[in-house]
Amino acid sequence: MTPKTHKVAICGRTNAGKSTLFNKLSESNKAIISSLPGTTRDLNYAPISWTGKHYEIIDTGGIDIFDEKELESNIKKQIAAAQKAASVILYTVDGHENLSEADKKIIKKLVRKKTNFILVVNKIDSKKIQEKADPNFERLGVEHVAYVSSKNGSGTGDLLDIINKHLPEAKAKELKENVLKLAIVGKPNVGKSSLLNAILGEDKVVVSDIPHTTRDINDIEFAYKNKNYLLIDTAGLRKKAKVGNWKDKRIAHIERQSVRSTLTTIEEADVVFLVLEAQKNVSDQDKKISQLAVNNSKGLIIVINKWDLIEDKTDKTYDEFIKYFHNHLPFLSWAPMIFISAKEKQRVHAILELAQEVHQNQNLEILSQELDQILNLVMKKYKPKQSQTITFGQKKKPLVLESLTQVDKSPPTFILKTPKPKNVPQAMPNIIEKHLREEFEFLGTPIKIIIEESV
Repeated sequence: MTPKTHKVAICGRTNAGKSTLFNKLSESNKAIISSLPGTTRDLNYAPISWTGKHYEIIDTGGIDIFDEKELESNIKKQIAAAQKAASVILYTVDGHENLSEADKKIIKKLVRKKTNFILVVNKIDSKKIQEKADPNFERLGVEHVAYVSSKNGSGTGDLLDIINKHLPEAKAKELKENVLKLAIVGKPNVGKSSLLNAILGEDKVVVSDIPHTTRDINDIEFAYKNKNYLLIDTAGLRKKAKVGNWKDKRIAHIERQSVRSTLTTIEEADVVFLVLEAQKNVSDQDKKISQLAVNNSKGLIIVINKWDLIEDKTDKTYDEFIKYFHNHLPFLSWAPMIFISAKEKQRVHAILELAQEVHQNQNLEILSQELDQILNLVMKKYKPKQSQTITFGQKKKPLVLESLTQVDKSPPTFILKTPKPKNVPQAMPNIIEKHLREEFEFLGTPIKIIIEESV
């Protein structure tokens, strides 16, 4: 993915208020806010427009010590990558505290390397607090210091003015037309972030075997084979019982925010990738997550990850797995299934081509004469029982289905007209859907059939 705007990276030690600053500057709530150290683990991106200048702001993970050494190493690599790519760095410190030795070392290094950076002294909620701030802020050879309160917004306008002075002219990055919005959903640690990285071919998201690594939603625009995509990596959905039962209420709060963000992501997506693990059984939580996509009428692709971990595969292995997943997810019989290895980058880009096919099916329009043929076929094959006839006085009349009309796309929506809707058998919409899928396939997209009374 080639960047088309300048980037401004927010860096700093853990809990300096970087995520709050990111949200304030971008006027969003993408970054999850908490006093718990290490909450921001992934890079968050958002467009900024200020007095004619347009750029992208990046919120990075904090520089600090985590219990998980591997996670700490990954975050530091991310920050280094953000600094390398950024036109301006906002090194953020907590104005309530004295500069740590680590802060001093990093700031001196930035000055020595003549880095284009601004020292942002955060949490300056009043003039009194600014007067009490560590005087070392302006004794380290820093050319530009900005005192801000990301909580109440004080000083952020001045900060944006300073950023503008450091940036050359750049055109606003606008989301291209015909962008296919994709959401990656699934339980924690099934390989969602690994899949995102494999598709993009770059480490924009922290990848770790530690559960619940991904907490923030990341919207990344990219192109593949001249097609435009907006790919969203979502926080792993935990079982609600587990979310609510965590002893540390602050952690539970973070997890609940992630769940809400994931639901929002599904609502905004065109096509959803439901990621499952090949070596694990389908759980109730997997079914509930997939049902969210169905309830929101989204295109759906079942992505079976970690296929490389299945040993001793034979010619029958694939068919056996297909049968297993269909048996446990019978309500998703229309959803295509693809077996991949995000780690080994096997068939990951085939998912994008499949998503394009699903999106085309979502927007498929059926001609009226073709729908008439479907309805006639249904009526010929479906012979109602005596109990399913309609009584009018002394006469009994058969069920009448007058017309089938498509009224919407994405998802394909049809209206079935009948004089007596209450007498239409409950199975009739499913019967019609079955014939529609047999004739037109509609791979990967739900179908809506609404019964209405004819006038």
